[in-house]
Amino acid sequence: MNIGLATSGLWRLRDAVELLTDGEACKLAYWGGQLDAIAGWGHKPTAAKARQKARKLKKPYVAFEDGFLRSILPGDSEMPLGMVMDRTGIYYDASRPSDVETCINRRQSIGSEMSVIRAMEHLRASRLSKYNYALIDNLGKIDLLSSDRKERVLVVDQTAGDASIIGAGATAESFDVMLAAAVSENPGSEILLRVHPETMLGQKLGHFSLDRLVSLAKKNSELERCHLEGRLRFMSEPVNPWVLLEACAKVYCVSSQLGFEGVLAGCEVHCFGTPFYGGWGITCDRSATQMSRRKTATVEAVFAGAYIDYSFYIDHESKSLMNIHEAIDVLSQRRKSFQTAQKLISDV
Repeated sequence: MNIGLATSGLWRLRDAVELLTDGEACKLAYWGGQLDAIAGWGHKPTAAKARQKARKLKKPYVAFEDGFLRSILPGDSEMPLGMVMDRTGIYYDASRPSDVETCINRRQSIGSEMSVIRAMEHLRASRLSKYNYALIDNLGKIDLLSSDRKERVLVVDQTAGDASIIGAGATAESFDVMLAAAVSENPGSEILLRVHPETMLGQKLGHFSLDRLVSLAKKNSELERCHLEGRLRFMSEPVNPWVLLEACAKVYCVSSQLGFEGVLAGCEVHCFGTPFYGGWGITCDRSATQMSRRKTATVEAVFAGAYIDYSFYIDHESKSLMNIHEAIDVLSQRRKSFQTAQKLISDV
C-alpha cells in the first residue's frame, strides 16, 4: 500500500506512518505512481489540500495526530510517543463521525475489564498528561486560599485558534461564557484559571491574560467581585495539571483534554464545547451541539476507546509499538530525566 504524505511534518514521522498502516510512505508532491491513500495532519487547515487531493483522486484520506500522551515539551523538539490514526474523521471534530466514537461504542458494548481499570489507575498514579514539563508537583508549592477542594474550581484555557475549539462547535466567545458561568455558579469559591502549556512557554496565545481579565471584570460585576476578593487566580506557573485537578471539585472547559483527566480525577466536569469525551453522559454538557450519534458510555469505555484502542504508542528508535503501560513508564522516565536536568540548570 502506497501512502502519499502531504506535509513535511508528517514526512518526518514516515516510519511511524508505515508502522501504523503497514504501508510504504512517499512524498505526495513528488509521487507520480499509484497511490492507495493520502495522509495528512488531522483536519486542520494545513491538511485541506491533502483532503481535497484525496477527494479528487477518489482515494481514502487518513488523518494522523498527536496522541493524548505525547511528550515532555510541546513542539517539534520531540517525536510524539503517542499518536492517533483515523480513517473516518478525527477525534476533535465532533461535526462528523470518527474512529474514536466507534472505539468507544465498541468498548461500551463489551463491558468493563479489569485491564482497563488498571490502565486508568496507572495513568492517574503517573500524573502524566499530553505535555509533561511542569516542575511543580505538589500543593505545598502553591499558595491556595483553602485546603478543601470543594471550595475550588478549575477553569481551563486553550490556545487561540486551536482546531479542537471549532471542531467542538465552540468559538473564542465560549471561553468568556465559560469563565462567567464558573464564577456565577460557584459564589465564594476560588477560581483557578489554568494557562495552556504552549502559552506558558510563549509559543502561542491563549484566550485570557491578566489585562484581559481586568477588562472582562469591568463588564461583569460577579467577575469583578471575584477578582477584587482575590479569588480569581491566573495560573501561569508550570504546575502539573493533576495537582490542580485533585485540588478542585469542578472543572470548566471548552474542549481541552484536561476535562477528561478531570473526570478521571473525580471532578465534576462542565464542557462548553463537545470534545471527544463529551456527549457520553460522563460530563455536564453545556454546548448546544446535538450529539445523537453518541449514546451513554461509562468512563472506562471512553478511556479504553480513546487511550487504548484509538491510540498508538511508538518507540521511534526500535520502530515498534508499545502498550499503554509501557508508554506510561517510558514517558515517566523521560519526565524524571527532564526534571533532573532542569534542576541541575537552576542550581548552576
